[in-house]
Amino acid sequence: MDKTGAVRLGQMLARNKNLAGMIDDNNFPLAAFEILQTWQQARLARTYDDFLQKDAFRPAVTFFLEDLYGGLGFRRRDEDMHRVMPVMKRFLPDRVLYIFSEAFELQAISIEYDMKMAGYMGQSEYDFLDMQRYGEVYRACSDPPGRERQIQLIRQLGYELGKLVDKPMVNRLVRLLRGPAYATGFGQLQEFLEAGLGCFREMDDLALFNEQVYQREWSAMEKLFAGEEAPFGFE
Repeated sequence: MDKTGAVRLGQMLARNKNLAGMIDDNNFPLAAFEILQTWQQARLARTYDDFLQKDAFRPAVTFFLEDLYGGLGFRRRDEDMHRVMPVMKRFLPDRVLYIFSEAFELQAISIEYDMKMAGYMGQSEYDFLDMQRYGEVYRACSDPPGRERQIQLIRQLGYELGKLVDKPMVNRLVRLLRGPAYATGFGQLQEFLEAGLGCFREMDDLALFNEQVYQREWSAMEKLFAGEEAPFGFE
């Protein structure tokens, strides 16, 4: 019988695969989706510019911007993860697989909201975003419990990844997968796993980073739902 973490990871990969299929549909508003994601990446980079300026935190912020929130590149990586699952179940502890499942849950939640927002933008014929328009789209396509879950999951995942990198066995196992991964065409997935663990290993104050992300995103969420003009602290 499959272990809990493996089962949950399989479920989250299937959830993301279904989303990828919906994005590939000819009727999906892909242009609006890409405009939205580009706008949000720029917003995140501005919100966390102070961390980007610090060597100890830059890899973590870059990982979130480029790997966890890197546009449509998730589809190839997720497919690789699904195909390599049998190997991962043999070599990685169930707890590690469970944490990976949370990362893919976070990805799915973020994509689902972006898809709803892109649909609204397409129906409204919005071909650009500013702060006022973003707030309108956000409120029309978001629910407070779901957005709260998204932010809480970011915080939880940050602490769990921080604990994971302190386990020498886990780091050794991930490195052992490097050769087989590249040999069988899963190099992109391997780089994603190593980058995720590596950036948290380099961080000198995980609690500071996690709590700042949590507080800034939670505050922005509350201000967005309240209809404030500058929910992120800038125009």
